[in-house]
Amino acid sequence: MRLGLCAVMGVLLGAGLCLAKGGDAPAGQFQLGATLQPLATIPMKSAEISAYMPEKKKLFVVGGDNLLEIVDLSDVAKPRVVRTVSLGGDASSVTVNGNLFAVSLLNAPEWKKGHVQVMRYTDSLEVLGFFEVCHQPDMLTFTPDGSALLVACEGSPDMNFHEDPEGGVAIVTAPKSGPWSRLEIAVAGFDGLDTASLMAQGVRRTGAQGFVKSLEPEYITVSPNSKTAWVSLQENNAIAVVDIAAKKITNVYPLGFVDHSVPGFGLDAKKNSKVEIANYPLRGLRQPDGISSFVVNGRPFVVTANEGAPVNDYKAWTDVTSLVMLSQQGRLDPKVFTPELVRDLGGISVSNLERCDAVPDMAPGGRCPYAYTFGSRSVSIFDGATGALVWDSGDMLERMIAKVAPDYFNWNAKKNKVKMDSRSEDKGCEPENVTVGEVAGKRYAFVGLERTSGIAVFDITDFGKTSNPSPRLVDYYLDPSDRGPEGVLFIPAEKSPNGTALLVVGYEYSKTLTIYTVK
Repeated sequence: MRLGLCAVMGVLLGAGLCLAKGGDAPAGQFQLGATLQPLATIPMKSAEISAYMPEKKKLFVVGGDNLLEIVDLSDVAKPRVVRTVSLGGDASSVTVNGNLFAVSLLNAPEWKKGHVQVMRYTDSLEVLGFFEVCHQPDMLTFTPDGSALLVACEGSPDMNFHEDPEGGVAIVTAPKSGPWSRLEIAVAGFDGLDTASLMAQGVRRTGAQGFVKSLEPEYITVSPNSKTAWVSLQENNAIAVVDIAAKKITNVYPLGFVDHSVPGFGLDAKKNSKVEIANYPLRGLRQPDGISSFVVNGRPFVVTANEGAPVNDYKAWTDVTSLVMLSQQGRLDPKVFTPELVRDLGGISVSNLERCDAVPDMAPGGRCPYAYTFGSRSVSIFDGATGALVWDSGDMLERMIAKVAPDYFNWNAKKNKVKMDSRSEDKGCEPENVTVGEVAGKRYAFVGLERTSGIAVFDITDFGKTSNPSPRLVDYYLDPSDRGPEGVLFIPAEKSPNGTALLVVGYEYSKTLTIYTVK
């Protein structure tokens, strides 16, 4: 374990001189390996999602407010905000292609149709257009060839489900010659799919307005050839596949669950100020937020950060319950869920949707020998062509944090109080986002852990090269002063302003932007 200077001095002096805010845990930096090295940190007005323009050595950063900040990276060790741009709505994402950048903007209320603002950055800033695209535009990205702009249209309902627009994926294209005002907008929806089959396979239906309206696109990753996009449907625990040229959603893959009763896939499910990673009759719904992709020998893979997403912020409907309630309703197998176990796990949130008296989870007597929790506290890799699971990290992340930074194990970085184990009943380390990048012949997956904070790095180089790939967790970097990683941006060496591969992380809670070198 590598400690920052403050933590090291505290150890050497044998005194509690360096204490993290709100508790008696050591402050400073904690590190597993040496892949990431912090280079610079700057405060921002809001810092979540960033996009990089190599030609101008500029970062474009948004964070849920109606403004965008432009950061000059000419001197990477001394980044500085050079301009703040007012926007026509709260920005949910930003993307760059050439000298163009685009921002997705929410309406008020959010369920109404939102907009995309496209701008050109040269020596000045030129607004090319402000376009209404779809209901609740979330993440957006240009395709690698720049031919299209894809927007995840989340389509979330209002608080009472009186308004619940359909989600989809907006595909925005401009003519090869001519102004952006002549662009075409098509929204690929889910109407043409076999909904009964998808539900039987395990795609979750949430909400009160039917299956199609429950599908909510969240995050997009695109193949290098710009032909296929994969889109996370977080609450639905699924990924949609988009044929970009056809402007059509061709399939939806359910993502299944992690079986926490299996060795190597345990979790800490109790909030008792202790690290107690164990096996339980629980199944973790993956429900990824951020996803990424890569291709090896023509075979696509999709990497998922399995955050979890209970639907518990609406007045009219929720999929959240407790083991106590399920037990009282007679939905649990009493031989497995004894009164002692139900009491021990009484604080953990579980799903009330998955049942054992209906397809696909029929059980003897209709009583479940397991319960479903939200999020799997892991990272997964799927075959992008078939949707088949190839690998899952299991309890690797929780076990690593327990060794490297035990005082910050499953703490709640959002509250900025160091109280270890406070999130063990609620999604644990909470993998939020992931991106993939190559450095010196190695391929890495960089994973931001939202509530625990910090960046985990997996070496996934052998994927596609062996029949039984085994990614390695090679690094984890935590500075408790940077809290809540949201956007994780990789800049390859050939596009970096200093010729070295970089990782740019926007920390939502601390409103800081940190740049790391990647070795």
